[in-house]
Amino acid sequence: MEEEKIKVEKEKVLRAAPALGEVIRGTFRKVRLECIRKKCKCHKAKKYWHGPFYRISYGKGKKIYTVYVPKEKKVQAKRYTDNYKKLWDAIERISELNIQLLKAKNGRKK
Repeated sequence: MEEEKIKVEKEKVLRAAPALGEVIRGTFRKVRLECIRKKCKCHKAKKYWHGPFYRISYGKGKKIYTVYVPKEKKVQAKRYTDNYKKLWDAIERISELNIQLLKAKNGRKK
């Protein structure tokens, strides 16, 4: 790819990338759980489990953290974790393009 095409592609990737203010690094999950009450019907079959509940799990160091997400904020939380994936993909693509720019010969012969 020549330099101008690379720069144009890089601009496209930057414009398509989500805003940094709307990202969460983590995994959005929907979970259903058994309760601790012994007589509850949730102990008879999975179809009776309580929920769904929404959570975001993320790692920091060697520890895994889980954050509860209220039902009314599940769409926002899902969007934030999806944005992180999109932003990471954009960073990877820009990195590839920058490597190509560094390797470009600038019209000079070896």
